[in-house]
Amino acid sequence: MKKKCLARVFAMVIFVFVAAAFMVPAATAGDEIVFGVIEPLSGAFKDVGDRYVNAVKFAIEQINAEGGLLGKKVVGIYEDDALKPAIATRKAKKLILKDGAKFIMTGTGSHITLAMAKVAKKHKVINVSYGTEAASITGSRFTRYTFRACMNTDQHSAVLVQYIVDKYPDLKKYYIICQDYSFGREAAEGFRKKFEQIKPKGARIVGEIFHPIATKDFAPYISAIMASGAEVVLSGNWGQDLQLLMKHGYSLGWKVKLADYFLADPVHIKAVGGKPAIGNISGDFYMISTDTPQNEAFLKKWAAKFKDAPFEYKWPTGAMGRAYWAVRFLAAAIEKAGTTDVEKVIKAWEGMEIEAAWGKAKMRACDHQMIGPGVAAEVVPKTKFYADIPYMGTPTIIPAVQITTPPGKTGNPRCK
Repeated sequence: MKKKCLARVFAMVIFVFVAAAFMVPAATAGDEIVFGVIEPLSGAFKDVGDRYVNAVKFAIEQINAEGGLLGKKVVGIYEDDALKPAIATRKAKKLILKDGAKFIMTGTGSHITLAMAKVAKKHKVINVSYGTEAASITGSRFTRYTFRACMNTDQHSAVLVQYIVDKYPDLKKYYIICQDYSFGREAAEGFRKKFEQIKPKGARIVGEIFHPIATKDFAPYISAIMASGAEVVLSGNWGQDLQLLMKHGYSLGWKVKLADYFLADPVHIKAVGGKPAIGNISGDFYMISTDTPQNEAFLKKWAAKFKDAPFEYKWPTGAMGRAYWAVRFLAAAIEKAGTTDVEKVIKAWEGMEIEAAWGKAKMRACDHQMIGPGVAAEVVPKTKFYADIPYMGTPTIIPAVQITTPPGKTGNPRCK
């Protein structure tokens, strides 16, 4: 009888111990808000993913240093998708079902965001893009669980075309070259739309090329561009495809103004040796050379953290700046909602404004597309940011009205 009692007591102790072990993570999870981040952390575009992660980590660090979010600590969990939608889908499910993330995000690959959007819709969590730009994400393929806190292809293409037409009205021959997938196709469509709206008299698009991602030899494409007599080349290329486009164009002697979405990145400029980038153009919502008090305060915080960091992290260039402000915008929406309840956060974020480093940014309610002024600038030989390479000069601010697609033309049925 004594043995039976001891056995029962022992069994009860084991049960309590096991139950407690399972309860501890649940209690801990209740004190945390998980942001799930999916990026290419291996392969040809690893450097892009690494820098996005760096910016998200800094934003989370700043939020926690300010007291957290709703009194809770924000935790980032980072997953590698190798830039493959199937892997991104699997990792998104893991973040939601295992790690408890109600907020998932990426900045690399519109095809990745579209894959994540399906998972977010199914599991009713918020999916944030801070760098993927295919217009269809917030247009014809919109879901109410996806928000974009960066430019779409219509905005990004428009800011570049507007800058060139305003500053170089005498340039008449334009050529488009983009990567051959959803983002590249929609970037090209954005270029065509804006060009047709504001083209100078006699100006025309003389050619168009779509090439595979991670192309190794741009010489045939450069030859076709040069043979066309093009004076302006419009591109949405990023990563190695942008670097090789500049390198091969310069080595073959092209004489064009290259206007690219992602040139405001010192990694690209350094990789090509500086000279091929001088005089070329980039645009975005954010550039580190933007002259505002908000940006000055932001750069001061960044410099304090990264003054001894490697070259590519020294300043929150392009992609990193966008990612940082996107995370802050999401956090502000959660604070406004006063809860992590997804439906309430959606309602709070729709129509909300934030004071970002470049000015006021608003999350348009009908399509969850961030709206605001853009900036565009040219690479100049010397700036205060980098001693050894050229970089972006002081940008021209392009008003939001000149780069924003009206709601009724987005292809989103919610927008009239």
